[in-house]
Amino acid sequence: MLKKIELVILLLALIIQLDAQTGKDPLFDDQRPLNIALTVTNKELKKAKEDSVYIGHMLFYKDAEGNADSVKVGLKGRGNFRLNQCYFIPLKIKIKKKDAKGTLFEGNKKLKLVLPCLNQRSKDILIVRELICYKLYEEVTDYAFRTRLINLDITELRGKKSRNFQTKGILVEDLDKLAKRFDAKPVKNSLRSSSFQDTASLRFDFFQLMISNTDWSKSFQHNAKVIYHQLYYIPIPYDFDMAGLVDAPYSTVSQINGEQLPISSVRERLYRGDCRPKELTEFVRREFISKKARFLAIPSGFKSELPDRDVRNMEAYLNDFFKILENDRVFAREVAEICQALN
Repeated sequence: MLKKIELVILLLALIIQLDAQTGKDPLFDDQRPLNIALTVTNKELKKAKEDSVYIGHMLFYKDAEGNADSVKVGLKGRGNFRLNQCYFIPLKIKIKKKDAKGTLFEGNKKLKLVLPCLNQRSKDILIVRELICYKLYEEVTDYAFRTRLINLDITELRGKKSRNFQTKGILVEDLDKLAKRFDAKPVKNSLRSSSFQDTASLRFDFFQLMISNTDWSKSFQHNAKVIYHQLYYIPIPYDFDMAGLVDAPYSTVSQINGEQLPISSVRERLYRGDCRPKELTEFVRREFISKKARFLAIPSGFKSELPDRDVRNMEAYLNDFFKILENDRVFAREVAEICQALN
């Protein structure tokens, strides 16, 4: 009888852990685009970023049944490049527990809202392309930010005048929420490349090559966050607007330590990953190849949001990545032989 009780307790613990990792959260469990409306003042949001103060706003949305609802939130600008160079300011959202209770946002204290950089015709397409990058990483590993596409009606106040826009955006799970799913802890400090869990680090590196992104640093947490889980440091990428797969018109090739990388376009793939044991590198290589069909299927899941030509172009671009992985000679030249030494 005692053994049966112990077995039941063990099973319950496993179920609870699984629920935590899959994240029972209506906000992200439902992947249908969420309709949201906000009224903002860009000048206040930029100043709030500098002052670390959230500005009170009401966020209006429609629930799964189409019923209108609202929640009181705090907003402030975030980011560096986008904050200073973009028309639409990327936002941090903060929600008090008492305000979120009983709403779709219950359980989410903080969120990121990714918006297009420029007010241009292609802005919605660029957002969906970036969302696809997030979805690709969810296929790579469970250590990934959960995301959801939104349709945003945003009114910008300019003194006595106002201007209204409709645009798509991406809601991104907060790091603390992600860490909680794994009973892990967020890490703020810089790290040596050798500190990261080797398999997780390699998966991160291969993914960045897949989407052709060089605008990141695990060690300095540039477009990457880190959690400490079961004695290991795990890197988690975000913000992919400079990736070749997104191909934003304002994207530029990154500089590393003030030096230009040896590529002329973000569409040119360049491996910036760390050198790891040959056996482990081969393991991750084969792991990615085994998931090829699943990766290639992700863009077609957004046919309702993207032109057919765009879907085909993304599939072809991803397929070019697998041509690198599937050819031993090309893989050696473009990955294994140019990896970065650990520090």
